[in-house]
Amino acid sequence: MKFLDREPELSLLQDHLGRPGAGLFVLYGRRRIGKTGLLERALLGLPRAAYHVGTRSTMAEELSRLSTSVAEAWDVPFLRAQPVRTSEALLAFLEGSDRPGILVLDEFPFLVESDPSLPGLIQAAWDRKLSRSALKLIFCGSSIGIMQDTFFSSRAPLFGRRTGQLRLEPLPVTSLRQAVPWKPEEVVELAALFGAVPGYLQRLQPSQSLLTNLRQQVLRRGEPLYEEVPFLLREELREPRVYHAILAAIAGGARKFGEISSKVGLDRANLSRYLSVLAELGLLEREVPVTESLPDKSRKGIYRIADPFVAAWFTFVHPYRDLLERGRVDEVVERFVRPRLAPYLSHAVEPVLGRLLRESPDAKLVPFPVAFSGRHWSPTCEIDVALLDVERKRALVMEIKWTRAKVDVVLLDSLRGRVQEDPAFAGVQCTYALISRAGFRTSRKLKRDERLIAVSRLFPSSSVP
Repeated sequence: MKFLDREPELSLLQDHLGRPGAGLFVLYGRRRIGKTGLLERALLGLPRAAYHVGTRSTMAEELSRLSTSVAEAWDVPFLRAQPVRTSEALLAFLEGSDRPGILVLDEFPFLVESDPSLPGLIQAAWDRKLSRSALKLIFCGSSIGIMQDTFFSSRAPLFGRRTGQLRLEPLPVTSLRQAVPWKPEEVVELAALFGAVPGYLQRLQPSQSLLTNLRQQVLRRGEPLYEEVPFLLREELREPRVYHAILAAIAGGARKFGEISSKVGLDRANLSRYLSVLAELGLLEREVPVTESLPDKSRKGIYRIADPFVAAWFTFVHPYRDLLERGRVDEVVERFVRPRLAPYLSHAVEPVLGRLLRESPDAKLVPFPVAFSGRHWSPTCEIDVALLDVERKRALVMEIKWTRAKVDVVLLDSLRGRVQEDPAFAGVQCTYALISRAGFRTSRKLKRDERLIAVSRLFPSSSVP
């Protein structure tokens, strides 16, 4: 897949590499998010740029390969003939280098596993000399927890030494149309099912339907994405079984704290800790009505799996593992996946559409700067997506109809009535909108505060391949 929509991140990294003097940059993000692709693009054409990927081998083997990479990139022939054999020797070599250079240590957590003393040795060398050198060090890793503990914890040796950092997030949804030349509504469904993770998009076959891609790439034993979620949890977390159980419970309908606690068998203190870790990793979200002015203190919070692919995996793979392990993919698709896919997508597209609207530059769609976005619910009213300004005085409230039938504009009247009767919107200037997958049947003229939003309007023309 070609390099997509990472211009801000690329600019940040290139700016750091172009500064005079030493640098210690930390790049981290989940598996398959595109860290290596970003680094390769940033290093393109730069002189004396050495790149090493940790592989969980012995430290002696890691240092042998690292020495070869540095010898080639920095033109140091003796290092190829006599590779460094210890971490201390590596740091001594770096301290003795007086020319500008770049050293990327990718999958740095694997190196730390091989030699736990490495962060402390780097800290000592940095404080002693490297911080005043012309060397740029880039540390990259997929284990978000370990990277944060190594570089951002106040107790860690390298805390406070970084000169720049970037946590790489999924791509903008609009960029997916460059990767997969589907119709806008199909791209929204793709984002709702797979997320905007480059490593997942690379495995898709654009010539095939979403269901076929799901069948071929996710439901078949032996495919990388079939085991992606268990592998992700094992790599990132010390107690993957507990986190797996929590996510499975939430995917199965346990949304409130007490429901999750009862289903998983964890007390309040322990469950809170596990939920906090999942939220920090971007896998889980505590959701409250977007109209709540103090969301952290709201008692209306419920939990949802925030990562689209993880949510889809627990919906379409985990419950049917027994059948899938026996190769009965067609049976699972016809009995369970095909009937459930459309109802699942009708809700899964909501945060995707909210994100697209929030990022839309079209002032005709959203007539104010957006500060908050999300769902709203109360005993009398449920709103699929609501966007609010920073003062919560203006709102765009939307109803989403994700079916293959055109939608009648009179639904705006029902939406208006529900919102105007809800105390949460008292004193709020509202604009009312419908979003339809299949378009609209217009039966009356729109009012000034009403919108009919076609999905194609959410994608800028520049995103069309």
